[in-house]
Amino acid sequence: MITADREREFYDRQYAQFLTLPDHALRIDRKILEGSIESPSSPFYERRLLYRTSMRALEAEPVRGKKILDYGCGPADFGLWLATEGADVTLLDLSPAAIEVALKRARASDVTVRGISADATKLDMLNDGEFDMVFACAALHHTLKYSGAVEELARVMKPGARLVLCETWGGNPLLNAARKLRAFVAGEQQEQGEDIILSKKELKALDPHFVDIRVDAMNLFAMGKRVLRGRFEKAWAGRMVHTLESFDSAVLALAPRMRNWCGEAVIVGRRR
Repeated sequence: MITADREREFYDRQYAQFLTLPDHALRIDRKILEGSIESPSSPFYERRLLYRTSMRALEAEPVRGKKILDYGCGPADFGLWLATEGADVTLLDLSPAAIEVALKRARASDVTVRGISADATKLDMLNDGEFDMVFACAALHHTLKYSGAVEELARVMKPGARLVLCETWGGNPLLNAARKLRAFVAGEQQEQGEDIILSKKELKALDPHFVDIRVDAMNLFAMGKRVLRGRFEKAWAGRMVHTLESFDSAVLALAPRMRNWCGEAVIVGRRR
């Protein structure tokens, strides 16, 4: 069983390397974020449909002046972007190194944010009903395994506050098996948290606290992009990805129920 301490140590090691980067490499705003999403040389490119959909979901209602929690923020690309759009942002992560990196990025981006390193099951430093919106990018699947984390998440949100999740999606048993095989072959550490992938079953844990939960799933055949990792800058790889995405659009339009077999999703709900 993964403990919070083991997970913290793993991510501290992952994020510490970014502390040596110069300010110009740490700066973030809308132009930089969108550029990273569309650049084949960026790690963001592989999930560009997911990240573009996340940005649209976050902007579905005005963010200026809203209190927003970037939950499990990591390097906080999206939270810092929202801060540059005028939101009052709090960054939360289990890893102190992640928060240190995120605050350094905030200074480089000329924004002020609050950074908190804490276990998601113990958020006593946050008030009841404090936030208008919570965004979690590839984070909830980590915290679901800890008792009390969902309750704490709900506690700090105002009634009617929006929850926006950007996650892998686990409705496809064949894809799930392939994920486990790839993780085994690659020797991925258990602390990376891939033992829980969100699906309709896992989302049931949100039902006592959230309503109007909608899943916008994407990338069915286009999940084949994973085998092209490291090759996106090659013209043939880019053409293949676009072809797979176009095929997905046609197939999912004809058979929308197959969306549950897609590999990624943006999930939106509201606090009861």
